[in-house]
Amino acid sequence: MPNLLFRGFDISASAMSAERLRMTVAAENLANAQSTRPLADGLPYARQRVVFRAELDRAGQLTGQVRAEVVPSPRYVQRYDPEHPDAGPDGMVTMSDIDPILELVDLLTASRSYDANANASRNLLRMHESALRLGDIQG
Repeated sequence: MPNLLFRGFDISASAMSAERLRMTVAAENLANAQSTRPLADGLPYARQRVVFRAELDRAGQLTGQVRAEVVPSPRYVQRYDPEHPDAGPDGMVTMSDIDPILELVDLLTASRSYDANANASRNLLRMHESALRLGDIQG
């Protein structure tokens, strides 16, 4: 029975954790939107995105919780700028294809989803407190 009692909190907590990761990744993408400096793989920063997956219990049933995973979404654009320090011998500069507006929308959406899950947790806590008070009154 204790698992059922706290299941709603676990679901909200996993969603809040996933949304926090989504906000972090969107902010990192924004910070690197104009990056051209080649990394160890010879390419500049690659846009990241967060993929959500439903969690299953040992019996293969949905738990209501979510697991978030960061995956690269490497798309690049090139522009001609022979004076740029990161330009190749052909004068082309490679940079990640990051749309700042898309990242800002993702950041805003993740923030709102985080707030909604925090509110759900607070309301669930109030419901538990009310149930305990009712039990006290009747007992």
